[in-house]
Amino acid sequence: MVACSGPSASEKASASFHNSVSAARDALFEEAKATNQGFFDLEESLLLQGGTQTPPPDMSRFVMGEFADDVSEHNAIVQRESLRTRPGTKAALIGPRIYTGPDKPEMADAREQASIIIESCTDSTSSPIVDRNNHVVENGGGIAHHIFFLRKDVDNNLKIFVSWTGKVETCPVTA
Repeated sequence: MVACSGPSASEKASASFHNSVSAARDALFEEAKATNQGFFDLEESLLLQGGTQTPPPDMSRFVMGEFADDVSEHNAIVQRESLRTRPGTKAALIGPRIYTGPDKPEMADAREQASIIIESCTDSTSSPIVDRNNHVVENGGGIAHHIFFLRKDVDNNLKIFVSWTGKVETCPVTA
C-alpha cells in the first residue's frame, strides 16, 4: 500500500512565494489600470474643452517627468491652434493589458526603470479632433496604440513617466 501525502514543505513555500508575487503583480496591474483610466478621462475632458496652457492639478496624479512635459506641451498646442474633440463625441479606451510585445530599443532605459509596462489603445474614429470651423484635422481621428511605462513617484502613486504611441489600423489589445 502506498501512502499519499500532501505537498512537501519546499513545495508549499514555493507556492506561497508564487502566490504572493502573483498577488503583488495583480495589485500593481490594477493600479496601472486605474492610472490609465484616470489619465484617459482627464485627457478626454481637456481635449473636449480645447486644451489648456496650464495642466489641471489632477494631471499630476497620473503623469510625471518626460511624459508630463509631453502632455502639457500637447495640451498647449491644442489650445493655441484652437483644436478640440468634436462636441458630443468621446473616444474609446481599449485595454489596458500588461505589455509583452517586442522591446523598442529607444525605450530600453524606460524599461529598466518601470515597475510595470502596459499597453492600450485610444479609438477616436468616432471622436475626431476638429478645428475652430469644426473640420476634422489631419490625423485627428483613428486608433492610437500606446505603450505606457509606469513607476511609483515620491507620493507613492503609480504614474506614467514615458510613453510610446503609434497609429494603427486595428488595436492589438483586446478589451
